[in-house]
Amino acid sequence: MPRTLLICLIFLGACNTAGPGFHGIPATRASAGGSDFLIRQRGSVAEVMRVSPERFPRFASVARRGVLATQQVTGCTVGWVQGDPSMMHMGLACGANPAPRMARRPRAACWVLRGQGSCR
Repeated sequence: MPRTLLICLIFLGACNTAGPGFHGIPATRASAGGSDFLIRQRGSVAEVMRVSPERFPRFASVARRGVLATQQVTGCTVGWVQGDPSMMHMGLACGANPAPRMARRPRAACWVLRGQGSCR
């Protein structure tokens, strides 16, 4: 029983942990349209994590609110959004600098079946 409780606490503690490339960057909490987000910015890319509970969230509506919150926090314009209703990455156009190109993410099956190789 104590072992199961410890495992559950570890998983719950990792729910709002920064993703790859964003470790060590402090998160800024922001709200928009009734949703709460944790936003971490590294250069011209932001990691946006929804931390408020929502029933059946749709990506388009959550992304719109995430864009508003990110623009408030960073002062930059969002050029693109990639992810799901819980975790998004956004390309930022700050000042005269355009947003970077959207990263092409490998599908999960490619990572599992072929290691870290690319799938076509």
